[in-house]
Amino acid sequence: MKKAMSMIELVFAIVIIGIAVMSLPLILTQVQNSNSFALRQEVILSIKTKLSYILAYQWDQNTYDATADIERVLTIPASADTATDFNTSTTRRKGHVLADGRRRLWDDLNTSTPKANFGTAGLPSDIDDFNGKDENKTITALDDFIFDLNLSTSVNYIKDTLQAGNYATSNAITFTFNPENNTTNNSTNIKMIKVSATANGIENPISMYAFSSNIGQSKVAKKRW
Repeated sequence: MKKAMSMIELVFAIVIIGIAVMSLPLILTQVQNSNSFALRQEVILSIKTKLSYILAYQWDQNTYDATADIERVLTIPASADTATDFNTSTTRRKGHVLADGRRRLWDDLNTSTPKANFGTAGLPSDIDDFNGKDENKTITALDDFIFDLNLSTSVNYIKDTLQAGNYATSNAITFTFNPENNTTNNSTNIKMIKVSATANGIENPISMYAFSSNIGQSKVAKKRW
């Protein structure tokens, strides 16, 4: 009966133990990276869900016309950021192509909500009512970890100035979409929604953006007998 380990067996045991010990930091790092990735994915999903929820609301509280049962395009007061006011002698916007089969954007002489009135203390009725509304939630991901998440929402107008041409007389216009550092207190035709998330386990906030425009709604064609 063998009563002791041979030298070669001892050497093999030491080598195997050494490999296992050397691999341990790599395994722990990989587990940490996997958990961090899963955490970020949960945060991104929460942001996307929040943005989708906000975008389900109407563009502005003055958009919906209950009498006509339609969302109308609002007039934007003349400012340094827009030259898209309505031709009030018709129900079509400036720049509308007068041709059969073209979408007709029904106008409304009501104006959009000024930036100073964004946000609300009660239940939201439109996109800009979510401005300044924070949401705290606790998320459990596959029972592996639990983390607290804060979602911060801001809504702003962004500039919609044309780089070339104008809606009234030009056959061609140029508009460069540039949301970065382009917010304005003036009313425009584009609202930018930003949702930022912070959570324990994430070093820097994660932010995502969505945009909604003053485009109204087309009436459904109905056959008359």
